[in-house]
Amino acid sequence: MTPSLPPSTSAPAPTPRLFAPLRIGPVESRNRIIVGAHFTQFTEPTTPGEPGFYGARYARYLAEFARGGAGVVIGGQAAVHPTTAYQMPNNACAWDAAAVPGLTEVAEAVHSHGALVFLQLAHNGGVNGGAWSKLPAWAPSLVANYMEPPKPIERHEIAQVIDGFARSAANCAAAGLDGVEIHAAHGYLIHEFLSPHSNLRTDEYGGDLDGRMRFCIEVLEAVRAAVGSGVAVGVRLVGDEETRDGSGLGPDDAAEIAARLEAAGLVDFVNVSVGTSGMGMVRPLYTPHLLGVAATRTIRAALHGTPVFAVHRVLTPDEAEGILADGAADGVTLVRALIADPEWPEKARTARAGEIRHCTGCNQGCYGNLTAGLPITCVTNPVTGRESTLGGPLPPATRRKRVVVIGGGPGGLEAAWVASARGHDVTLLEQASELGGKIRLAAALPGRGELSDFADWRVGECTRQGVDIRLGVEATAESVLALEPDAVIVATGGRATTATPSKWHPLPVAGSDQAWVLDHERALREALANPDALGDRIVILDAVGDIAAIGLGHLLAHGGKQVTAVTPLPNPILVDNETNSRALPRAARAGMVWRPNTAMIEIGDHRVTLADALTYRLETLEADTVVIRTHGEPQADLYFALLDRVPEVVRIGDAVAVRWADRAIFDGHRAARAL
Repeated sequence: MTPSLPPSTSAPAPTPRLFAPLRIGPVESRNRIIVGAHFTQFTEPTTPGEPGFYGARYARYLAEFARGGAGVVIGGQAAVHPTTAYQMPNNACAWDAAAVPGLTEVAEAVHSHGALVFLQLAHNGGVNGGAWSKLPAWAPSLVANYMEPPKPIERHEIAQVIDGFARSAANCAAAGLDGVEIHAAHGYLIHEFLSPHSNLRTDEYGGDLDGRMRFCIEVLEAVRAAVGSGVAVGVRLVGDEETRDGSGLGPDDAAEIAARLEAAGLVDFVNVSVGTSGMGMVRPLYTPHLLGVAATRTIRAALHGTPVFAVHRVLTPDEAEGILADGAADGVTLVRALIADPEWPEKARTARAGEIRHCTGCNQGCYGNLTAGLPITCVTNPVTGRESTLGGPLPPATRRKRVVVIGGGPGGLEAAWVASARGHDVTLLEQASELGGKIRLAAALPGRGELSDFADWRVGECTRQGVDIRLGVEATAESVLALEPDAVIVATGGRATTATPSKWHPLPVAGSDQAWVLDHERALREALANPDALGDRIVILDAVGDIAAIGLGHLLAHGGKQVTAVTPLPNPILVDNETNSRALPRAARAGMVWRPNTAMIEIGDHRVTLADALTYRLETLEADTVVIRTHGEPQADLYFALLDRVPEVVRIGDAVAVRWADRAIFDGHRAARAL
């Protein structure tokens, strides 16, 4: 978290439309920045497998967005019925009156910073599973929408769900919330009723659009009756179902649905989304910015004054302002952009957009954690989920110290700016000619250039905080001691290898000590600097299951190489399915041959022996270069050389164990806070 916000300026915001007030039914937002609802698993109590309630932890989390200047904070999802309470571990329920005290705490926390607070209410229909609950998924028809075939919902069950929406909405009103958002997108229950792709019913809830809208209308009518005239009611509406065969809803269909809801006086806002749950909902960095705006524009053109919100990969204030200036929407819904930097709105308002810490779309800590059944974090924002201990302004140092940070990767940069912001005198030593470390290599992979912000923002923050940055300096114990530091943070990183043992593949591979067998980092540097040196035929072994082998294979194949990437795993297990669903096809279309369930047995004279992990069938491939992607090893010699010679010495990131950027950034943040 950055230090306390500077005093507000009197100069007009460079994005005036974004900071104009917005009337949303009976309430008014101070600006047009909406925090979109998203899963977090920040519920209380956290009983594994069972739903809980929103409370103090969630209140602290949402309050950071309000403190950062957002106009509307939409919490949720919150489940409206027991049959939808088990989609993810520790969902929040809203149908029980026991939810009211926690929601009251949420409302008070958000209101204390001047924002409106809504709650998204949802029944996720066929996108539910009974692994723990043993409950069947309810859907309009027997059309599978996720892992399990659903049970077609019966009329008395429809009535139960409508009642659940109404009771949940009444609980929101009782807690002092300003609005509710009814979820009718992402393949969830209302969306399933609306879509001809998933609604095959022949009763009054199916057939033509009148029938398919009946459930949605009955839910909204019940919700409006439950909350009264002082609470805003809106929908999260599917703007484009993106079905390949055209059997689902497109923008024109969604526009007609929205227009009918407006004409019936049922909605105070329409929050437009695209895609469906499980794939296409949380787009990674391979997808373009503003991808949902076209559908939003179509829907807004069909309405007569009801505010419409745009969403999906809106990252910068200029992008948000452009959406409003173009008339595509009345408000902009941000999620990951604000997780990365909750102070995004205030920085935009005070002409400090260049200081915004951007979401890179890597999906690792947010969506990736959720699919692993974990609470969300953020690679670039180490405060996310830890607001009780790390939230709010940085605490000033009790005593100014001379601090030396060794290494200018993302972890070292994080440590340097945080320590300096707290009041320490910080010198950062980096042996390379530029800052950023291995993030620069990662950002060189096709479609992954946005990862550079992990370094770029921190370089900017170090400059703004007055860190003394010294490039081209190879630190030694003696040169560091000559600076007379009170504390040293060692962020010297790690080195890639071809032989570090992997859980999934025996290493080293016989013959891997030959000169034409490279680790993945050296291979990437060669591919960028002198690809001809690698030859034409390249075989890559991915022994860990992450994105590096796929990205390198894509880069080389795009450059005309014959690339075969093999892994003993059935899929890249460290890559979330949204990222994998785009990265792997892109690499394959570039010409990379992907060989899962395949081991590398031996490396001979410019040939490799492969084994099918399922059948044990052997195969030989010719290769000019073999690349092995396995774990790296820490470079920690300098840390051990400085121990007991400086009052405080701590190592962080890859110098501890070669892991991922989020660990390095978190290590750096925590180390600098402890000084």
